[in-house]
Amino acid sequence: MLKSFAGEKNLLKISVFVALFFAIFGVIWGSLVSSQIIFFDGLYSLVSVILSLLSLLVAQFIKKGDKMSFPYGKEMLEPVVIIIKYAVILLLCIITLITAIVSLLSGGQETSVGQALIFAFVNTIGCVGVFILLTKNKGESGFVQAEANQWKMDTLISGAVLIGFITALLISFTPFKYLVPYVDPVMVLIVVGYFLKTPIVEITKTFREVLEMSADQSIEAKIKKVITPIESKYQISESILRIAKVGNKLFIDIDFILGPQSKMVTIADQDKIREEIIQHTKDLVYKKWLTVSFTNDKKWAEKVFA
Repeated sequence: MLKSFAGEKNLLKISVFVALFFAIFGVIWGSLVSSQIIFFDGLYSLVSVILSLLSLLVAQFIKKGDKMSFPYGKEMLEPVVIIIKYAVILLLCIITLITAIVSLLSGGQETSVGQALIFAFVNTIGCVGVFILLTKNKGESGFVQAEANQWKMDTLISGAVLIGFITALLISFTPFKYLVPYVDPVMVLIVVGYFLKTPIVEITKTFREVLEMSADQSIEAKIKKVITPIESKYQISESILRIAKVGNKLFIDIDFILGPQSKMVTIADQDKIREEIIQHTKDLVYKKWLTVSFTNDKKWAEKVFA
């Protein structure tokens, strides 16, 4: 059944519809029971809906071919959108954190604990389900990975809320029941404070793609392992490898520098080498933009000229 949802578009649609349900549920329920943490959960889901819709629209736009306007593809839009998503989430976390601190300093927040528990239980189950679905079917889609991260955050938020309100309910039957109003803002501080790390880390990681910095070292090691036998076969002493990952596209640029000892590399040989590289990198499940060049003069491998 999960495989039927494997398409990026379908997964994003599921994320949007479920997030919309929990957004409305959370905002209304949080207002009714006077809970900052539930209201934040609902507001977070509402922001997620808007950001998921943005991801869905951009994902559809990227898949439409337009080689005239985008000769290298539209994949650069993916990391840009992901940065926007996490920047908005980061801003929401900071605002909520400040609100919780103000509430804590002003005497806490009176909350209907029993009704809050109902929301926390239903929300936690729903978030776990969507997170598992996205994680099992994400493939190499940056959009679906970002959605999965959002649902992971929401799952942990909901789980923390559930534990927090169970704790508050237990405290209400003890001599320390005067602490119950502080449970809600304290939960906000703990949950939001913890999740500040995720958008910061993801923005930093995705920004590397926007700057077209080097891809992950494991990818580079894989491609170097493919290149080494080719260099040995044709007695090529040097090569220059450049790799950049942008969205789900991998740009691979290889310059083989031939010397006096190198065997003759015909046009047919060059095409065989390109085919060999593609065949041996199939386990890197990205779209690949492969450029393989051969030169006797290293200066042509430098690529940049005044």
